[in-house]
Amino acid sequence: MITDSKMRQEVINHLKSLLCDSNNWVKENSKSALKQLSQNEANRSEILNEQELKRIEQDLKFSIEGSDEQKKSILQNQENKLLLLSSILEGQNDNQLLKRIISTGIVDNLLFIFINRDLNSITRIYSLTFFYLINLASDEVKHLIYIKNPYPGLIHLLEHSDIDIENDAITSILFLLQAGSDTTPDTEIHPHYESIQAFDGIKKLFALFQKDRSKFSRDRAALCIGFLFRSQQITDSIMRQQII
Repeated sequence: MITDSKMRQEVINHLKSLLCDSNNWVKENSKSALKQLSQNEANRSEILNEQELKRIEQDLKFSIEGSDEQKKSILQNQENKLLLLSSILEGQNDNQLLKRIISTGIVDNLLFIFINRDLNSITRIYSLTFFYLINLASDEVKHLIYIKNPYPGLIHLLEHSDIDIENDAITSILFLLQAGSDTTPDTEIHPHYESIQAFDGIKKLFALFQKDRSKFSRDRAALCIGFLFRSQQITDSIMRQQII
């Protein structure tokens, strides 16, 4: 920990500002420095304090409107904020921090972007940040994300041309389904089944499986369908034959 509070605040604020630098070397190294500092709880609390989380939440609310230059500036600002957030979340097992992030509305804003924004304007940092929110989260935190109705937005991302974004989305779906499965009896219908079936999400998962774009996404789509049909028959004979 940087014990001098004034030094800690000034150094962290400067490193945050460097995430916006046009020089990629400076940007990547400031990200690395912040990630290393965040291994300490006091530093982590300073990096993602309430004011910072509120700024991220507000910036994600901005619609991509105006001139080409204005649109580029809005997107760049959002991506820089998510770069900060993702660099701290990566590999971090801090459920209290995750709860704070969820309570600010950041998750709601990401899901709104996934559903409503043109897929071509959604870059990897958006889906990767969402994945990091789920990756090491407790089942309790995953449930807090589930009640935000994440599946329509995540399944929309499965149509993205970027295979990494597709993989982030299908893995996020799988982790949420696993949490739902782990916290309810095996003899019951999966608790998330109805929320996904409501917008033909299972058909879209099967379409991803059939697309066979990559072994990674195909395998995870099959796992998702397997979880969803827990304790019930797969009525579509083609789906049943191919998945099983």
